[in-house]
Order: sequence, then C-alpha cells, then structure tokens
Amino acid sequence: MKAVAGLLFLLAAALVQVTWASRLEVAGAFPNVVLIAIIGFTWSQGVRAGLLWACVGGLLLDLNAPGPLGPHALALLVSAYVTGFWARNLDRESPLHPAGAAAAGTVLYSLVLIGADTVLGLPIPAFRTALQLVIAASVYNAAVMPLALLALRRVTVGLRWEPSAT
Repeated sequence: MKAVAGLLFLLAAALVQVTWASRLEVAGAFPNVVLIAIIGFTWSQGVRAGLLWACVGGLLLDLNAPGPLGPHALALLVSAYVTGFWARNLDRESPLHPAGAAAAGTVLYSLVLIGADTVLGLPIPAFRTALQLVIAASVYNAAVMPLALLALRRVTVGLRWEPSAT
C-alpha cells in the first residue's frame, strides 16, 4: 500500500510539475515539485526512502524530457543523498533546515543536469542565465519547502508511515 501511495504521489507531483508549475513562475523560476517531494520524503522518511523515490521521480521526469533516461534521476539521487546526510546530522524539527536542504538540493540538481546536458551535447543556457535561474529556483524551492514538508508529514501520518532515523 505504501509503495502504491508513494508512486501515485510522485506521479501527481511529476504531472503538476510538467503541466501547471510553470504558471507559478517568479523571476524566471518555478517550483520543482518533484525535487521538493523527494527532499520531503528524504527528510521525513530517511535516506533510503529518499533515494528510492528519487530514482522513481527522476525516471518520471526523464520520460517527459528530451534526451535519454537518467539525468533527472541522477540529479535527484544526488539531492536526496545530500539531504539524507543533512537530516541525519541536524535537527529534523526545525523548518530552516529543510528549507536549506531544498536550496542546496536545487543547486546540486541544477549542476548535475547542466553537466549531463553538456556531456550529452544537449543545449544549455548561457552561464549568466543559468546562474540567475539556479539562484531564483533555489530561493523559490526553499520558500515552498516548509509548507510542503508539513503537508507531506500529514499525508504520511495518515498512511501510518513511521519516520525513519536513517
């Protein structure tokens, strides 16, 4: 049941990201709903759950993106790993730490995608444009993260998922 609920949640997040999220644009950036969900899963359920859902969410995004399967999954895995390390070593109840993890995760996610696109020969924006978008997206995702984590915790309590200490 938990796996089906998690898959449906990530499928919904991916669909929202590729259809509606761009309408919430601020300074050229819009929320990365799947990344926020992965950071929330990792923060509340632990690094193993976060890595699992990062792979699934990344593949869902890769199915909708031009290019091969894998870059979004790899980028989400890196963000989930760093978030898991962060959550394990800091206070999980503070709303500032998940926001910081979202900002850092967004930077890492963006760097991995830019690197993958460069290696694959896919087009990438100019450095200045990419930098502006990464900064704007980091601030946006950090601002959204505390509310998203609160909502995710309510859902996982309703599903009787136990928080993990790992």
